[in-house]
Amino acid sequence: MSSNDTLRQTISPETLKAEYISPASCEFFKTEKGFLGAEINGQKFNRVILTRALPLTFSDDYICISDVERKELGIIEHISDFSEDNQKLMNEELGHRYFSPVITEILSIKEKFGNFYFDVMLGDLKRNFTVKDISKNIRYHEKGFDLIDVDGNRYRIIDFDAIPKKSRRLLEPYLY
Repeated sequence: MSSNDTLRQTISPETLKAEYISPASCEFFKTEKGFLGAEINGQKFNRVILTRALPLTFSDDYICISDVERKELGIIEHISDFSEDNQKLMNEELGHRYFSPVITEILSIKEKFGNFYFDVMLGDLKRNFTVKDISKNIRYHEKGFDLIDVDGNRYRIIDFDAIPKKSRRLLEPYLY
């Protein structure tokens, strides 16, 4: 059993002291102004905010629904339990809140006074960013990791083995 499975088994409404929202009691919709709305237990909310309770470990599980005053309305245990249309609306909303560009190639890494200056490719887009104290600002996941820059932005490497060999060689000295 993985550590994620163990952690998942310890999370429950009792431990979180929150109400889980089921697909049977919740339907999402887009408002005329483009906001995400929801009808939860028969009550209509013209704007709701979705946040991930555990964004690194379970990005599609334990999604908190709040109203515009940030009052918690409940928690969605698994996005996958909802209809395809609802999943699309939720993922679109979460995508706006958790923008995480994917690094496809590392062109260079330069270190100066504890700051690491990255030049990378995000698909066809060249981007540079700075990571302070790389050992504290790297978050490992299954096959890759996230780098968090000095502004709090998260850059993802989905599969470390899938990026070019030169990119892996540039990054390897900082990983362990």
